[in-house]
Amino acid sequence: MCPSHSLWFERFAKGCLRRMGQEIRQDLVISIKVMLALLQLLEREWTADTTSHGKEVKVFLGAFLVIAYGGSLRGNEVFLTNLYGLTKYSRTPLLENGTRYVIIPLLGWFKTEDGEQYHLTPLAYQTNSGINIGTWINRLVNVKADQGHTHGPAFSDRRGRILSSHWLEMELLDRLQEIQNSYEDLIPKEVNVHEEYGLARSFRRGATTQARNAGVSENDINAMNRWRSSEQAKGYKPKAKMQDHYSEIRRMVSTLLRFSQAL
Repeated sequence: MCPSHSLWFERFAKGCLRRMGQEIRQDLVISIKVMLALLQLLEREWTADTTSHGKEVKVFLGAFLVIAYGGSLRGNEVFLTNLYGLTKYSRTPLLENGTRYVIIPLLGWFKTEDGEQYHLTPLAYQTNSGINIGTWINRLVNVKADQGHTHGPAFSDRRGRILSSHWLEMELLDRLQEIQNSYEDLIPKEVNVHEEYGLARSFRRGATTQARNAGVSENDINAMNRWRSSEQAKGYKPKAKMQDHYSEIRRMVSTLLRFSQAL
């Protein structure tokens, strides 16, 4: 009985779109300079804050930034980070040809018989520009351990519920506003920070742009994003355990690290 579910309304909406057009606004790119300024600001806040709640806010935002940027992920994809896998791999130093790295486990659920799917993404512990991915990951694991959490979503509150993306985005935008006010050469004054930046794609677009500027090949960029096509295809390892995925991904670590290392 809903008027907007009728065939007439569907055709009306299509007619409006044809006649009026559609305005599409892409999230602005987070440049490497803005990214470094963000992390420097968070580092100062982390050092100065002595409250447990304050530390949680900083570590959630800091870890989110480095995972999204280092892994070229959309905002919603970062929330798939699994705490158990993150804790497991953070406890063992991982090296590939002398390069230290961390593993980001993304856990997807699909409405098929395949069950749970782990997508393991290796990221350089520290990038060429100085992004300390490993440091923020270890801080996140320690904060969650202090809360008594070892399983479930890595980005969750004290009750284990996934954090609000809107809340995290507001925390980010407030700091981008502070950077705009402090550094005129990083974010132009005419940019409306709260309208033009977002968690959805700002970091992914920024990471891809920086990787290309650093000379990372298109093949390596595509390899970094390989897991997304697998997820869209409903996964490729039915009910596989995490260690099975890691054994398989080990063959591609050198290739995948070239992306995050170059950032």
